Amino acid sequence: MLQRAGLSQPTARLLWALPFIALSLDSAGAQARIGPTLVSHDFTASAQGWRISGDSAAADPVFSAIGGHPGGCITGVDEALGETWYFHAPIAVVQQLASAVNGTISFSFKQSGTAVSLIDDDVVILGPAGRLSYRFPTGPGTDWRNFAVRLSASEGWTWNWNARATEAQLESVLAAATRLEIRGEYVTGDDEGSLDNFILTAAPR
Repeated sequence: MLQRAGLSQPTARLLWALPFIALSLDSAGAQARIGPTLVSHDFTASAQGWRISGDSAAADPVFSAIGGHPGGCITGVDEALGETWYFHAPIAVVQQLASAVNGTISFSFKQSGTAVSLIDDDVVILGPAGRLSYRFPTGPGTDWRNFAVRLSASEGWTWNWNARATEAQLESVLAAATRLEIRGEYVTGDDEGSLDNFILTAAPR
């Protein structure tokens, strides 16, 4: 709709992102400021180093210059081999997690299925200090949906699969993270998932 109004694609993307960048919801439901951007991937020209992991082997996602929210996006196609597949962030993104304590991970996502039929972790961060994971209260649909979570223990992150993460545990994992994954599979069997507008921010100043 923005492009129909005569705005360029970069301008349209910026206008879409402004409320997403400027405001978030804290655990009490009040509006809170978002900190400086550490990483922003809009997949306008490429997959920007993202990979797919979880089925038979790591693979490149399908990059499309159109069909995103807006602009381009990356898509994973399930091999239906039984494991949940994930979008795997490039190391340059992972290295910024140490600076993102109390910051925010946000992204846009859509899936091919009309309903979520597979329960698993939505965001996973790994490191020598353990495994952090987070599950959003609602899953994606066939239209683009925005997701955001603060990198704070108060948000309800899980540590090593079954324990509520403490702030010290969360900070220790982020300090030396080796992997960041965003779930791409929400449907049992054949499916596709698309990712756009990944943004990692630092804590508000």
